Amino acid sequence: MIRTIAKRYASALVELAEEKKAVDKIKADMAAFVAAVDSQTAMQKLFASPVFTPEQKKAVIQELAGKLNMQPITQRFVEYLAEKGRIRYVKDVYDAFLDILSERQNRAAVRLTTAVSLDSGDLADIKKKLEALTGKQVDIDSSVDATLIGGARAQIGSVIYDGTIKNQLDKMRSQLMN
Repeated sequence: MIRTIAKRYASALVELAEEKKAVDKIKADMAAFVAAVDSQTAMQKLFASPVFTPEQKKAVIQELAGKLNMQPITQRFVEYLAEKGRIRYVKDVYDAFLDILSERQNRAAVRLTTAVSLDSGDLADIKKKLEALTGKQVDIDSSVDATLIGGARAQIGSVIYDGTIKNQLDKMRSQLMN
């Protein structure tokens, strides 16, 4: 349910951002706002609490928007979330916003985990292969996990491509046990 609500608001924000030709600015504003809220437990509690009125929440949003130099469009959107009692879902809305933008721009976010760090040439090769596989431009977020022993694991949305030695050993172990 929360995902559906977030997607509805995110769709409206994408439409507004594209109409005003301010996609990058709004994206940056939302990223900064979500990061600020995530870093402050008190603010998270305030936004989640029904004790505080939408006006009180909007006052906090206005103060934070001023400190972050947010665009008026973005500030108004976040205030609208507060008015509708949806401000506690701002991170979900932002995540859905990014998903919709990626889809419209034919991009995919990839979480790549390898056993060792990769040099830029290897990363470029993997990027080309993933772009051919998905038919989209990919943005890779790579990390290292030595427990994988070797190989790589790529996650694109809910799909996982696991070519790690650890995964292969686990499969062999499972087959031998049966």
